[in-house]
Amino acid sequence: SGINAEYEAVVSTQSTGKVKRLKHSKRVLSFYEKNFQFRKPYNVLVDGTFCQAALKGKVDILVQVGKYLGGEIHVATTHCALRECFQLGPVLSGAHKILKKFKRHKCGHENAALDAAACFTAMVGAGNPEHYIIATQDSELRKQLRDIPGIPIMYLSACTLFLESPSYKSRDQAEESFLKQDLLTDYEKETIKKMKGNQEEKTAFNRKRKRPKGPNPLSCKKKKSEEGAKKKKKKKKPTESCSGATNEALVKPVDSVQIDAVK
Repeated sequence: SGINAEYEAVVSTQSTGKVKRLKHSKRVLSFYEKNFQFRKPYNVLVDGTFCQAALKGKVDILVQVGKYLGGEIHVATTHCALRECFQLGPVLSGAHKILKKFKRHKCGHENAALDAAACFTAMVGAGNPEHYIIATQDSELRKQLRDIPGIPIMYLSACTLFLESPSYKSRDQAEESFLKQDLLTDYEKETIKKMKGNQEEKTAFNRKRKRPKGPNPLSCKKKKSEEGAKKKKKKKKPTESCSGATNEALVKPVDSVQIDAVK
């Protein structure tokens, strides 16, 4: 049971890793399709080092590279790459046999053969007009190709195919071309002009004339007269003493009967 659980865990990690690699390759190829006009079937240019790594990792180039790139591919090589692989002797004899199966693209160096790295650099030129995907294990060649925009680079890690992310040069050129291009078609431009004209006509028709405004009615309110203000004043009440009696009660005269009684 423990062995089966370990096996299932390994298989699950491998499957998730494979899914991630396929998603990564789709993103990279989508970038080159949008910005550098790559189309299927893709042209894959391979050298002897890639064939040697595929032989060691038991990788079928035609089948597995096609699955990894998600479509039909045309695998090719050059006369210079074949010559270099043959000159290296029995060490790369197996790689030479694999390389001979692929179609040879004319490189123009048949009379004076170059090494594979120099030949591939000349094949892609300044802008990679043939839209090659370069498959190589040569680290120096990959470094040189990263300085040229628009070149996808593929290599093998153990027995796993890997497509490099677009280089900084490729990203910079894609950004520059995106900023320069006009994204609107002629039909869209004409439609926008018509819409603007209709909108201007509507605004001109619905526009109202400004009329002079009258005075503020609150500012024209009449001022109160002084006589009216005096009439509305309240009358003062008579003052009361501490005991609560009025001044008139205190001044009231005493009866004469009361005076005689006192006498």
